[in-house]
Amino acid sequence: WYVGAYGGFSSPSDLTSVSMPDFGRRSALNDPLLAPAANPALASLSQTFRTSDLKTSTSPIFGGKVGYFFDQQRFPWLGVELEVFTTKPDIEGQVVQTNQDIQFNPVNIAPTGTCTDFYPTLTPNCPQLIHKEGSLQIPSSSLRVFTAAANVIVRYPGRWFEPYAGIGVGAFYFRGTGAIAGDQVVPGLNGLWGIKLFPFEDWGVFVEGKYNRATITSLDSTFGISGTYDVFHLVGGILYRF
Repeated sequence: WYVGAYGGFSSPSDLTSVSMPDFGRRSALNDPLLAPAANPALASLSQTFRTSDLKTSTSPIFGGKVGYFFDQQRFPWLGVELEVFTTKPDIEGQVVQTNQDIQFNPVNIAPTGTCTDFYPTLTPNCPQLIHKEGSLQIPSSSLRVFTAAANVIVRYPGRWFEPYAGIGVGAFYFRGTGAIAGDQVVPGLNGLWGIKLFPFEDWGVFVEGKYNRATITSLDSTFGISGTYDVFHLVGGILYRF
């Protein structure tokens, strides 16, 4: 068995494949041409609202772990590990480029003119296909991520020097506060690799690189931010084996 604690540096990449369905729907309904879709009995509306990547901030990372290697079962190179850690990859204030596709279909509403047989048309209360491009100011917001992960570890079982690598799955809890407020728990990937050194029989130190990937969906009610979260961590810590 072993237990450890660590801290270090977290460097997230931009949030990619970003969409904002909540903001996109509200902005579509603000268009007088599409406003009847606010009443489902009159019209229906479907839309996608995509943006360029969202920049996030670097931050410290702190965590702890507990693990077990199967020495007594004659598999000293194989182990399992549980860990928890937290980072704060805040969303920076920025301007993103937007791309929106809207489809509007009247149900029980008479057109104010003659509807053509093809899309798009600007005649009110007729079917519409609309494409919009533009930009959007995103305010800065605090984002905290808590992760609990279960890993499978392989190692070189040296007495003083122990390289290792692992792969696992985690539960990622995202909590946004400020302009982008919301919380969500999603599954994700946890990969790690590192080196342990044991200058003493039971006490050791380690340096470890970690990689996480998870996907959030409609994190907040203002924008409904969805996207892919990728981050690399570099940590160092101490551990005790028993």
